[in-house]
Amino acid sequence: MSKLRKSLLLIWLASVAAVIVESKVSGLLDGAGRYLPGLEFLQVLTWITLITLTIYWFALVFRYLLRKLFWRVGRRLLLSYLFIGALPFVIFAVLLLVMGYLMGGALSRAAVRSERQATLVRMDRWNLEYSLSGRLPKGEGDGVEVYDTAKGKSAAPDWLLNRSFSGIAARSEEAIFVSSRVYVLDNRPRTITLVMPIDQAWSADVQARAGFFSANFVTWDDNDSDSPGSHRGATIDVNGERREFHAKEGDEGFDEFFGKHFPSWAIFWIDQSGALVEWDSGATDEEKRVVTLIVNPITNLRDTYFGGQEYSGILIRVIIGIGSTLFVMYAFAALFAGMLIFSITRAVNRIEKGTKAVERGDFSYRIRMNKQSQLGEMAQSFDHMTESIAKLLHRVAEQERLQSEIDIAASIQRNLLPKGGPTLAGVSFAAHFEPSAAIGGDYYDVFSLDRGRLAVAIGDVSGHGLSTGLVMAMVKAAMTTLVEEGCAESALFRRLNDLVFRSTDKRAFMTLGFTIFDLDRRAVRHTNAGHIYPYVLREGEPPFAIEAPSLPLGVRADIETETAEIELKEGDTFVYLSDGIIEAQSEDQEPFGFEALEKILESMVGHSPAEIQDEILRAVARHAGDRRADDDRTVMILRFEQLEALHTRAELMGEAVVS
Repeated sequence: MSKLRKSLLLIWLASVAAVIVESKVSGLLDGAGRYLPGLEFLQVLTWITLITLTIYWFALVFRYLLRKLFWRVGRRLLLSYLFIGALPFVIFAVLLLVMGYLMGGALSRAAVRSERQATLVRMDRWNLEYSLSGRLPKGEGDGVEVYDTAKGKSAAPDWLLNRSFSGIAARSEEAIFVSSRVYVLDNRPRTITLVMPIDQAWSADVQARAGFFSANFVTWDDNDSDSPGSHRGATIDVNGERREFHAKEGDEGFDEFFGKHFPSWAIFWIDQSGALVEWDSGATDEEKRVVTLIVNPITNLRDTYFGGQEYSGILIRVIIGIGSTLFVMYAFAALFAGMLIFSITRAVNRIEKGTKAVERGDFSYRIRMNKQSQLGEMAQSFDHMTESIAKLLHRVAEQERLQSEIDIAASIQRNLLPKGGPTLAGVSFAAHFEPSAAIGGDYYDVFSLDRGRLAVAIGDVSGHGLSTGLVMAMVKAAMTTLVEEGCAESALFRRLNDLVFRSTDKRAFMTLGFTIFDLDRRAVRHTNAGHIYPYVLREGEPPFAIEAPSLPLGVRADIETETAEIELKEGDTFVYLSDGIIEAQSEDQEPFGFEALEKILESMVGHSPAEIQDEILRAVARHAGDRRADDDRTVMILRFEQLEALHTRAELMGEAVVS
């Protein structure tokens, strides 16, 4: 539970306690006849807080129950089906009931008005017959009041003496039918007025004839009442029980009375007439109207408007038949929906188990569903995904193992390269090795042959990766052994060529440059096997290359190499490169080239090996930009100074050894 909800729970509990305490305090104060200011406001505030938080907690509990109840997809689908499938039937049934009730009410209202009109028509006929015979028709007109001016006595109001009128009027608190006719006989007017109260007798007559019950109320503005428009009532006699009611909402005993004397399957309706005429004055009173409560049993409506029980039975059977057919169709639809829900739920459950298995790290789990639906296709996609992930993890593990081995091999390769340069005084050295892959194919080395001779080697194995590294390591080991044995250049290259030719495939080869510096003789011997020629930087001269053309090692079984010899002078600088420097491409795939290199070398005559190396690498980096290196880049530079001192020191050391 969050801190906010814990705080709200504490507030709710405090509100409950406050309500209890306030009720006790209020009881004690009322009993003592005292009043505490502000207590009522505090009670209202406490109740508002309590009710608000109670609604909030009920909403939370309801939401929690809904989530728990409809967590599974099958239950949600079932609920959706019930809403979408069954709700229209409920709505249609409710609409039918409402429409039937409204139609029954409208028919009942029309029947009441028809009975009123029929009563007025009968009273007009009685009025005419009375004017001719002096009496009402035999067996009719019970309860009718007669006012005849020809008999010299008439309690009828003055406004009816010389006027014909047929309608409903209000006399005191009751509604009456009035039929008044003016007849002229021997030039003498005669007014006959018939009055029939709209009372229980009239309602009983209507019930006996039409089959429905009606109770009539007169409404008007009652000044004695608390509110205008009060509904005054009438006395009703039903099955021997008399009761006076007011047609006012909430009249106590109203529903109980009608529920006891009338069937529950009935239409209850209310009809309101137009404005009534005052019996005493003849003026129309807009406030006075006749409100008729109608109770029409369903059986009476059936017999009156649907031809009795026989025809209504046929109609009911037709409705039942259509309803049964629709129910059977709905049952089949529900069965089909249930099958769909079951298949969807089963597929979702299987997929859920699969995802949980993957979450645990078990990628061997397979759902194994037929591809018969979108869910089946998704399940098969899940199986393919887990299978692909398992293979990918296996490949990743294998790659990690290989990468670990490659890292070890790269570390070994870096350890195979010399950590520093020659230890002779006056000889400065700089070298840079940048592989394009984890393991490069470039190679360089420095050998101290004796007290007056120094040798360097630089090579490049074709290709990249672990195989080139192995060839480089093999050549490194063989060359170290051959140099230590004092093997001559021609024999050295023949034996290395035989090693590379036998140990690699036909497409692999290696370039190699090997230089011996004889400080005593001040001579430089360079033997080359297809490698880039080294450049010599000498004061007062342009940079030049030591050319010794020959095929690379491993191209064929036998090769012939050439050895070039030049003089070693004070301040000479020798620059060795791999083809990764020359062939470094720009973003436009333009190579760096020998021309750019020679311009740099010409400008760097007299500089230290480290400065020359840095300038070459900066120029190559500017040229390549963001383009990744396609080949290994190796630079090795030596500079010889103080050759006379080195020669003298070597002679002294030689004489000391002889003596």
